[in-house]
Amino acid sequence: MGTNDYSLPVEAVMADEIARVRPWPLRAADRRELFAEWCRKNPDVLRELELTALSIDAHGLRVSTKYLIERQRYEGRYKAVGVPFTDYQGTVRVYSINNSDSSLMARWLLARHPGMNLETRRSMYDGEVPNA
Repeated sequence: MGTNDYSLPVEAVMADEIARVRPWPLRAADRRELFAEWCRKNPDVLRELELTALSIDAHGLRVSTKYLIERQRYEGRYKAVGVPFTDYQGTVRVYSINNSDSSLMARWLLARHPGMNLETRRSMYDGEVPNA
C-alpha cells in the first residue's frame, strides 16, 4: 500500500500506518520482516548481489556478505529502494540493507544455493530463512 493511494478507506490507511510502527533499535523479527520487504522492492539489486556471490563462489573463493553489501553500496548498478517505517517515538526511518543484515543475506543465499562457499556464524537468525 502506498502513501498516495487516495482510493483506500481511512481504516485501511491507518492499519497500514500502525503495521509500520516498529521499535528502535529494531528487533530480530522486525529486521527479518523489513529485509523480506526490502528484497521484494529491490529485485534487481538482489539479483546483482546473488550473481556476484555466484561468481565469487565459481572462482573457488569464500563469499563474504559484508563485501557484497559494501560493493553494492559503492559500485552497484542499481540504487536500492528503502522501506519506510515509523519507530515508537514517531520518527520516520528508512530501512535499507546494511552490514547488520549480513547474516540475513547469508542465510538467504544459502537457502537458494546450499553448496555455496559461504561461512555463517552464530546469529539471532539461526534456523530461520528470510521470506524473500
